[in-house]
Amino acid sequence: VSGMPEPRIHLDLPLELALTDPVRAQVMLRCAQEIITNSVRHARADNLWIILEHDREKVSLNAHDDGQGVKTVEPGNGLNGMAERLRQLGGGLDIESKPGAGFRLQAWVPVETLT
Repeated sequence: VSGMPEPRIHLDLPLELALTDPVRAQVMLRCAQEIITNSVRHARADNLWIILEHDREKVSLNAHDDGQGVKTVEPGNGLNGMAERLRQLGGGLDIESKPGAGFRLQAWVPVETLT
């Protein structure tokens, strides 16, 4: 993110969290990339916050920006592809936005089970 001029990207990635399943890791990476791309292209945001969190049930990538927001979110290819990849792993995508209140997104996958 150091090469991004705008928006300023704030990352909160806990060191103790590791996705050891390469498929889950790649899906979450692609989600982060799509979130950044959408913020750059559409949000007119000054800041974008991306937080990786986990609990006993899921690993979540939470993002929000301070951009213009929209009345109705109309997912394009990027968000639809993200949702599809997450669903294939048993996860999901929640999106919300309001005019003047930026964009908020949560992408999540179930935690890895040890077999």
